[in-house]
Amino acid sequence: MSTAFKQASGGMLIDLKAYNTFSQMKKGLEKKLTSVTELPIGSKVSIDIGKKILSNKQVRELEDTLLDFGMHLDGLMSGRMPDLEEDFYEDPLIEGMSHYDDTALICQHIRSGQKKFVQGNVVVLGDINPGAEVVAGGNILVMGSLRGLAHAGVFGDEGAIIAAYRLIPTQLRIATHITRPPDGERNVVDYPEIARIREGRVIIEKLKI
Repeated sequence: MSTAFKQASGGMLIDLKAYNTFSQMKKGLEKKLTSVTELPIGSKVSIDIGKKILSNKQVRELEDTLLDFGMHLDGLMSGRMPDLEEDFYEDPLIEGMSHYDDTALICQHIRSGQKKFVQGNVVVLGDINPGAEVVAGGNILVMGSLRGLAHAGVFGDEGAIIAAYRLIPTQLRIATHITRPPDGERNVVDYPEIARIREGRVIIEKLKI
């Protein structure tokens, strides 16, 4: 029996827990189905997606993939179930962004003199004012203006990112890399921007949504 499949009650079980996005999951399923020849047409297959959640539309896509190989979805093993008709588990909005299980939501402006620290990601529904600091083990997303100091990947994660609707920081840090705006007023653009590590330095570019 191929390592792509495991024996399950009444059929076969395919383990897709390792994939981080739905597109990767779907391609992984196709690859595993292509690699096996011993399963007869019409076989029932269960799929284990771990603690991830899929929408009804995404489940139907997996069903269609199985049907293309002459197989049927017998069950979906998941730690959670969707309660809306939307796609909950799509590809990451920002390609290459590090994944963290914990995300803190701050629903306020962070004023001068305030410092916020979180172990994972942080989303700020407000501004980070000059003299304020936000430090995170993961990524930092600011839905307002970032005018203070932001330090993402504080434990050494160079894959962390900093993104803001208006990125006008006094200082940005990602892991051990530090950047400051040049002397003089930086031109304010009318689109969100993202800061990340590229070739050993912090670069700022337009956030593609």
